Amino acid sequence: MTIRTLPLVRRSCATSSCVAVAAALTLVALSRPPRTAAAQVVEIKTLPIAQGDQFAFFPSANQGMAGLSIALADPLLDPFVNPAKGARLGGAYFVGSPTFYSLTRDAGGGKTLPIGGLLSSGSTFGGALFALQELSPNRTDNQVFAPPVLFSERPSFPQPEQLSSKENHYAFGMLGRRFADSRVSIAGSMLWSGLRRIDGVDQLYAGSQSVRQAGSALDARLGLLKEWEGNRSLEAMVLHEHLDMTHDVAFLDRFWDPNTRLFSSRPRLEHNLDRSKMWGLHLAYQQPLADAGWRVGTILTGNLLSHPKLPNYEVEDVVQPIPWDPGHSAAYNLGLGVARTYGATTFGMDAIYEPIRSHTWGEAPAPITTASGGTIPAGGKTTENQFRFSNGIVRTGLTQDLQLEGVENPLRLQLGLSAHVIHYWLDQVDHEQESRRQQEERWTEWTRTWGMSLRISTVEMRYLGRSTSGTGRPGVRRETRGFFATPDVLTASNIVAAPSGPLTLTDVRVTTHQISLSVPIR
Repeated sequence: MTIRTLPLVRRSCATSSCVAVAAALTLVALSRPPRTAAAQVVEIKTLPIAQGDQFAFFPSANQGMAGLSIALADPLLDPFVNPAKGARLGGAYFVGSPTFYSLTRDAGGGKTLPIGGLLSSGSTFGGALFALQELSPNRTDNQVFAPPVLFSERPSFPQPEQLSSKENHYAFGMLGRRFADSRVSIAGSMLWSGLRRIDGVDQLYAGSQSVRQAGSALDARLGLLKEWEGNRSLEAMVLHEHLDMTHDVAFLDRFWDPNTRLFSSRPRLEHNLDRSKMWGLHLAYQQPLADAGWRVGTILTGNLLSHPKLPNYEVEDVVQPIPWDPGHSAAYNLGLGVARTYGATTFGMDAIYEPIRSHTWGEAPAPITTASGGTIPAGGKTTENQFRFSNGIVRTGLTQDLQLEGVENPLRLQLGLSAHVIHYWLDQVDHEQESRRQQEERWTEWTRTWGMSLRISTVEMRYLGRSTSGTGRPGVRRETRGFFATPDVLTASNIVAAPSGPLTLTDVRVTTHQISLSVPIR
């Protein structure tokens, strides 16, 4: 798939700082570890980069219906999304949800084993979940120079970290209290992620020989739930996310040695920091409509993001990256959902509008002369970008219960489809070239879901399948020059440039399978 956003940078960015800043927001979406339900965290993307379902391992009852959540309760997922909803639990349960995902064209994958429990006793409720995850490497990686015969000595560099599997660890805890007289519940939760790999980040460094990732992420939430007679409810939640990662990147720089008249090489190691913070507020309301089986719900979300430090990503032929600060963003969503249960059939639809504003800029590491002879001082802004998004999400799903002969509980089948339309305008000012331009970009990401569940005795078993298309991963076109091949460009979500040839993203499809079990302990 040829990226429509490619001309955005190719036509206007003459410096590496412009190249890096112009697509910086995609990195934010790629590196932030969201939970399965996306209503509380508004995704920001400037490129259609495929993101694996690395963090989508929590059990869910509605994911087979495209993740409907505005007008339908999800008894499995709700306590992990808003801890106050754990007040609806009764008794104690063991939960497990082994999850597997893969990308087509050998672009990677992963498997996760989460196990935990949920407990309710008197006015107190809580839960814990732990998960071990293994991420497979991208088998299409081609960043390493292959033929050493043109070098004066065989190059030495670290064993590529991105070519081996890595393990991540997750720990979730929740504790809350219900007040029966007022039908109010309040609870807090924390999700800690020990990360040795975030899927796709290893491809963000053009020409690198090895990318070693290490760090952690923290997701903290404080939720409140108010319920009334007539099955009406109002929820409010404050959330905070913090990402702290380091990337140790090894490069092998080639240079011409006039003494030996051969190419020689020298290693270069970069220690990059990746820091980002997000504060969010989420409100949701649900109620039935008369007695016809209809329910309606609405949501309102606001996210404020700051990015104090992002790594210095390199484009091919850029010798010294220019430091830059990606700035800040404000993302919102407003959603409406309806659902109806008629006998053994449940149908629902969600519609969400997402307005987003972002301001990013590049900073000069030293005084820079402008096109007219002026000077940008050190620390001054070289490029400013104003992004204005108008995104939309539509989800629809169906559940059908089938009564099986000899089985007490029905077999439940689910189907769903969702479309995420990303549409944005960029207003860019290049202070170095003293120019200004505007660009508009749009694409749609499609997700198809299916699932089934069956309750046997006290054990409830569920299967979920999900397939996402309309996105891609960085591709590299090679052309022969003399006796060796050189990649035109190797880039990813936050770098869009083609200094020596065309850049393409190869279409990939993300497919996820999950089997979840819920067993009452008492």
